[in-house]
Amino acid sequence: MIEKVNPCHPDKLADRIAGAIVDLAYTKNENPKVAVEVLLGHGKCHVIIETSEEFTNTEINNIVKRIAGKNIELDLNVVPQDKHLADNQSEEFKCGDNGIFKGVPLTHEE
Repeated sequence: MIEKVNPCHPDKLADRIAGAIVDLAYTKNENPKVAVEVLLGHGKCHVIIETSEEFTNTEINNIVKRIAGKNIELDLNVVPQDKHLADNQSEEFKCGDNGIFKGVPLTHEE
């Protein structure tokens, strides 16, 4: 099932923010390890990033303001990638979530 909501719905804006943060990680490293959770609503944007990369508050705040608007208050928590997960990903690519990745079909027919 695919969720269909207005492009300006907070869920869609949160997805765009998370995607922009992942894109930022790829500008810092060819093979970053990054997981992003974004909750957006009621004038606040909560962002949790577990990553091998370093981000500044300014970088993330700029992304949030560009996508969600200038009046959004950012609550940011950036933590290092979990050692167990990092070790699990060290030798080959493994998906740690049920996200959709570029080039991955949504149905068997695709």
